Amino acid sequence: MSHALDFFQSLWAQHPWAIILSVTGYIAMVRLLRYRCVKAIDAPFADGRRKQSSMTSEEAHAIIGQLQELEFPHAFNKARKIALLKAGGIPTMSKLFAVTGQNNKRNSGKRAVDTEILLREAQSQPRDSDRYSTAVARMNYLHARYRKANKITKPDLLHTLGDGLAEILNVIDRDEWRKLTDVEKCALGVFHKNLGEDMGIPFEPLASSDEGWRDGLHFAMELRDWTIRYEEEVAQPVATNDQYVRVYVDAAMAGLPGFVTLTVRKMLATDLDEVMRTSLCLEKPGPILLFVLACIRETRKSFLRYVSLPRFFAVKPVHEATDPKTNLYHFNRQTLQPWYMEPTFWSTWGPGALLVRMLGGKVPGSRGDRYHPQGYDLMTIGPDPQKERGAEEMKSDIEMINARAVATCPFSHAKAAGFN
Repeated sequence: MSHALDFFQSLWAQHPWAIILSVTGYIAMVRLLRYRCVKAIDAPFADGRRKQSSMTSEEAHAIIGQLQELEFPHAFNKARKIALLKAGGIPTMSKLFAVTGQNNKRNSGKRAVDTEILLREAQSQPRDSDRYSTAVARMNYLHARYRKANKITKPDLLHTLGDGLAEILNVIDRDEWRKLTDVEKCALGVFHKNLGEDMGIPFEPLASSDEGWRDGLHFAMELRDWTIRYEEEVAQPVATNDQYVRVYVDAAMAGLPGFVTLTVRKMLATDLDEVMRTSLCLEKPGPILLFVLACIRETRKSFLRYVSLPRFFAVKPVHEATDPKTNLYHFNRQTLQPWYMEPTFWSTWGPGALLVRMLGGKVPGSRGDRYHPQGYDLMTIGPDPQKERGAEEMKSDIEMINARAVATCPFSHAKAAGFN
C-alpha cells in the first residue's frame, strides 16, 4: 500500500498538469456519453418540432426500452418490486390474496415471480407482438373471475396500473443519477394508457376521462396524482396487510437472523411514504439507517453521473428466446427461490449460487421440478389450479389486443379535442 502511495505521489509531483487534464477530460467524456441517450430521445420533440401528442406507441416502446435496458435497469426492477409490495397495502387487495390461498409460504414466492414476469413481458415487448398480447391476455384471464365477482374493484385495478407508473417515476426521481424528461414521462404515459386499455381498466375516476388527455405526459401525471390520492383514501393497517408483508418479505428470509429481517423491513419502509408504510405495518426506520442509506444512494448517484461510463450492453428484462430443448422461457433469479431458472454449472455452483446456498436459498434443479427449471409458458403461467385453463378465453382476448395495436398514436385525438 505504501509503495502504491509513493508511486502516485511521485507521479503527481512530476506530471501534475497531465493528471489534471486526464481527469478533466475523462469527466467531460463521461458527461458527453452519459447525456447522449437522453438528447437522442428528446430530439424529435425538441424546440417545438413535434407535439408530444403525436408520439406513437412504437416510439414510446423504443423510449421505454432505452430507459429500462440501458439508462435505469436498476430503477425499473426496483419499481416493479415496490409496486408489487404496495398492492398488499390496499385492504381489498390483501384480503383477496388471503382468501385465494396465494398469500402463504408455499405459493407467495411463485405468485410474486409470475406477476413480475408478466409485467416484464408487457413492459419489454412491442404492443403488436405475440408476447405482449399473450402476457396481457394471461393477466386478464387470471383477474377475470375476481372482477366478475367484484372482488377486484375497478378503482383497485386502476390503482394497480397507476402504482406501476408512479413507482417508476418515484424511484428514478429519488435514486437515479438524473431525472426523467417530459418526453420520457410522455412515453411512460403512452405505454400505461395502452396497457390499461388492453386490460380493460376503466379510466373514469381520472379527471380528464371525458374530454381526453393532451398527451402521454398529461395522462401520466394525472394517473400518478390519482393513485396517490386513492392510497390516502383507502390504505389503512389491517390484519391481512400485515399477513401479506410477513409472507412476502419475512417468509422469504426465514433462514436468516431476526435482526436481518427487521433491517430489511425498515429498508423497504424508506422507499414508501408514511401512508403506505403504516398500511403495510412496516417499522419506521431510525435516523442512523436513514443516514446510511442516504449516503449510499447519493454516492451511487454521483458515481454514475460523474465517473461511470454509460452502459453499452442492454440489460434484458426477459430472455429473448426460448430454450430449444423445452420451447419455454427461462428467468433470471430474483429471489432465494430459483423459479424458472435453467440448471447449469454456473447457476448451481457459481459464486452467486454459493452465496444463495449460504443464505438458505435454493439452486436450480432443487427438489426436482418444484421450481419449474424447464421454464415458463405465457399461455399457462400463474397459480397451479389455473395452469391448464384459459386458452380459449385468451385467444379471443389476444385477437382484440392485436386489433387495438393497429392504433399507433393514442393521443392523436387531442387536436380534435382542442388541445393545440
